[in-house]
Amino acid sequence: MADQDDTANPTRKRHNQLKPTADARAPAAAADTAPLPQTLDEAIERVRSLLLEVRAMLHCLSEVLQYSDDDDSVLHAEVAQAAARWINDSAADLDMVKLRPLIELIRKREDESGSGGCGLYQVREQTAVYRVA
Repeated sequence: MADQDDTANPTRKRHNQLKPTADARAPAAAADTAPLPQTLDEAIERVRSLLLEVRAMLHCLSEVLQYSDDDDSVLHAEVAQAAARWINDSAADLDMVKLRPLIELIRKREDESGSGGCGLYQVREQTAVYRVA
């Protein structure tokens, strides 16, 4: 008698599966220790570059899924393409060429209000209004 079931289908394994090592965790640790941005321009550009990296990964994922042999892979590829388009639009909106006029307008409003940086978004308590009859 056989000790194992030879009629069962073998499980499908990935050929290029990575094992977590200390070297694989190093880029993530380096990203966590990156210096903090000093200006608004630097902060926006950092977020924009991260969005563009994610968009590139989603583009690669959609290309791989289009040629996959799975039944739902075309649907998943279309979802990845849509997410990549949305991220690309968001990154384009964070371009400093588009944002600089908005930033200058906010600074101009604050200067005109003369309230020392508390202008447009200042929170105030409601004051009582008295009417004399």
